[in-house]
Amino acid sequence: MFDLELAYLRSRVKRIVNFANKADAQAKASKKELSVFLQENAKELKEEFQQAIKNRLEAEFGPSEWNTFRLAMNEGESDMVKRYGGVLPEECLKKGEDVPAPKVATFEDMDTPSD
Repeated sequence: MFDLELAYLRSRVKRIVNFANKADAQAKASKKELSVFLQENAKELKEEFQQAIKNRLEAEFGPSEWNTFRLAMNEGESDMVKRYGGVLPEECLKKGEDVPAPKVATFEDMDTPSD
């Protein structure tokens, strides 16, 4: 378990460091102070940062060979079939409004004993 936690942490740290380095380089290229650049581009940078901190594994930090973990669900994946590793077919992943809800039994549906 520690192996996986460390892999997720290393992946996230890598993305955050890349985000910070990219923001710094962009600020230098625009010849502005970093604080001014961050304020002027806050909305775009916030969206990029949200992507950077998502809980997903980078390929280089995956579980070690001896670990028996097998990824069942990848929340960082937007494609629903890929999110569940291709185990669940697309028709099982349709949204609730596309799939009719099962009929729920009520007391009226039950046979009542006759007197």
